[in-house]
Amino acid sequence: MRRVRDTQTLDIFEVPTPVVPAPGSGNYGAQVSELVGAVLKDCPIDRYEVASQMSRLSGDDVSKNMLDAWSSPARTDHNIPFYRVPLIEEVCSSHAFTDWLVHQRGGRVAYGREALAAEYGRRQQMMDQLKADMRKLKQLMGEEA
Repeated sequence: MRRVRDTQTLDIFEVPTPVVPAPGSGNYGAQVSELVGAVLKDCPIDRYEVASQMSRLSGDDVSKNMLDAWSSPARTDHNIPFYRVPLIEEVCSSHAFTDWLVHQRGGRVAYGREALAAEYGRRQQMMDQLKADMRKLKQLMGEEA
């Protein structure tokens, strides 16, 4: 029986690497538009309500037509402004843009309990290393570890 490699599940031990664009491939306009469309599609509220909430939070007018333009891969000249990304993520309860950008730069993001668990693990490693260093110092001083 032949094994099929799972390409969807992330390996937690794999070290992420930045995406290195080939010359001429660094224009992410279409990808950003598709990402806006995906976020809006997965959002539990409609585009009119998204626009309303973004307007309320920003104090500026954000219209449904702007959302439509930002989500159209054919209109990459109308990409979402960077300063609007946190708003759309907040309103749509998404981390898609953050995850995408961090992936482009070769990282991974942890949220909530996952972030706390990572910090706990990091500090546990520091503590283990400190204990090992202290044992070595005791040995050098001629005391039993």
